[in-house]
Amino acid sequence: AGFSKQNNPVFYYIARRFKVNEMNCDLLIYHVLLTLKPFQAKPFELIVDFTHTCTDNRFKTDYLSKWFICMPDCFYYNLQACYIYNCNSWVREYTKYHDRILSTIKGSRKLLFLDHISRLNDFIEFDQQKLPGHTLSLEEDLKVF
Repeated sequence: AGFSKQNNPVFYYIARRFKVNEMNCDLLIYHVLLTLKPFQAKPFELIVDFTHTCTDNRFKTDYLSKWFICMPDCFYYNLQACYIYNCNSWVREYTKYHDRILSTIKGSRKLLFLDHISRLNDFIEFDQQKLPGHTLSLEEDLKVF
């Protein structure tokens, strides 16, 4: 997936690829646990891409709380940074609605909100970034105008 400037492995969550009515959230949580298991004792970083997310990509309330229950403490401890990219108005409303569940991470210094993809270059070299072409094409569209 690539490495950060701190030489930590970087994992990606592309929110628009999760479809609440088409995917089993339990299997997704299981997949994430298996993927991160080799890194549970090592530092790692996470990029959450909210480009073009909407209600189709949300976690239902019970599954949102399940994420916080299922993830071992060592994952939170070893997570060095979580880069939140393209946090749109729908995501803001969703987080307000689930404020009680998300209160444990609210104000965390590990959460870094990126308003422009070029800010990611401060933390991860461009050649190590593995964002989908659809996300990157948004930046190209802006350059045309």
